[in-house]
Amino acid sequence: MPDVISFQEAIKATEGDDKALLIGNGFSAQYFTYSNLLAEANLEEGSPTRALFDRLDTLDFEVVIRAMENATIVELAYGNEEHASQLEKDAQTVREALVNAVNATHPAHREDLVFQYESAAAFLKHFGKVFTLNYDLLLYWVNLEKRLLKDGFGLGKDVDDGRFKGPFLEHAYCHIFNLHGGLHLFQNEIGEVYKALNYGDGVISNITHEIAENGRLPLYVAEGTSKSKMRKINSVEYLRHCFHALQNTTASVFVFGHSADPNDAHIYHALFGSKAKHVYFGIFQPSDDKVRAADAELAKYKKLGGDDVSYSFFDSESAKVWDGPPDDGDED
Repeated sequence: MPDVISFQEAIKATEGDDKALLIGNGFSAQYFTYSNLLAEANLEEGSPTRALFDRLDTLDFEVVIRAMENATIVELAYGNEEHASQLEKDAQTVREALVNAVNATHPAHREDLVFQYESAAAFLKHFGKVFTLNYDLLLYWVNLEKRLLKDGFGLGKDVDDGRFKGPFLEHAYCHIFNLHGGLHLFQNEIGEVYKALNYGDGVISNITHEIAENGRLPLYVAEGTSKSKMRKINSVEYLRHCFHALQNTTASVFVFGHSADPNDAHIYHALFGSKAKHVYFGIFQPSDDKVRAADAELAKYKKLGGDDVSYSFFDSESAKVWDGPPDDGDED
């Protein structure tokens, strides 16, 4: 069975290397425990609006709302004004359900979260680039508080009375790559991506206002399978750019808070098909069974990627991401 080293040992082994971080929902699990936004949306079970998610085999609110909007056009063309009006109302109900889900899974302000910015910042400072699979706002808030990493929006302008900044520009400095989008990201009508700012009563209020009042939905990947996630990624230029950045990495990559599930196989195909120097895979409270299971999954991706990228394991708990200010001895 492979050895499991500490996070500090892994950092020491990569001294002088470019290091990148790939985070999954384990990064946010201490504060956000939901499995998906639909589960928190409070859509009535058995209702047509809830049934549409199952019929369309999706967790993506945008897919359902677009289907309802298209159906409205069809009903109007056939002279069914009453049914068209009901579809319009139901589409608004789904938008409001997404607002409910965002509010249910996040506090109104980042200051309301009693977590340790200092320890999270100390953890992130080890890495020159961060790839995230999470669409919640935790990484966004940590970076907003500590100004650690550029996000590619620095050359953009404040728009909509300061509520948004953008667009994202590929040639701008960028160290954060939202592989599956984020609740703070929105596209305009020509596909440019803007980020919601901490405007007025906070970024959550800004996001929910945009959904409820303007009918615009955040850019995030909610699909359940790797194939469907990749389809969404390929449909959005910003997401493709982030994915290509992972494919082209040459860094030593640390994976934190993810279990290499098959529904994210596209991520591991990209990682093990890249020129990454080495992959350090974090396991929470590693047991023999956990290590063997992770080893089996990663060995499969390694072989499919050409066997060029090696990997090893570290104890993710030893990174002390949310444990408060680090001891001096924890600095590299």
